[in-house]
Amino acid sequence: DTFNENTPPTNDPAFISSLGSAVYNAMSKANADAVWLMQGWLFYSDSSFWKPPQMKALLHSVPFGKMIVLDLFADVKPIWKTSSQFYHTPYIWCMLHNFGGNIEMYGVLDAVASGPINARTSSNSTMVGVGMCMEGIEQNPVVYELMSEMAFRHDPIQLE
Repeated sequence: DTFNENTPPTNDPAFISSLGSAVYNAMSKANADAVWLMQGWLFYSDSSFWKPPQMKALLHSVPFGKMIVLDLFADVKPIWKTSSQFYHTPYIWCMLHNFGGNIEMYGVLDAVASGPINARTSSNSTMVGVGMCMEGIEQNPVVYELMSEMAFRHDPIQLE
């Protein structure tokens, strides 16, 4: 991703838009049906830089439907809630859960059991799917089983 943990040299929306357009134009020259699948981590990890004008400039630099954002840490810090659903750009509600392959028994089951449903049924939802993007696996099967189940649910799961 162009700006994943890498701040652009300026916060000028026109400049950011030109960079996004350049990336997409290169993709579409290679494949006319290209869709940019972009991590949304940058909007969380560098939130002091990525304010609404900068986010909109990047997200709107690509034709609608040609970018899908991964709301990478939606189980803990859902960006869709604070960005008008990525300013109307389609996104995937993701659970990150594991950083660096650390082995620990933890997980925010309540967020996983309701978050994807709340996002999908929210007003003006642009959510198009759910995903898992962990940096390690096989440390807490309960969390991953629940997240896998959420792709098929229409209602939140009552954990009690």
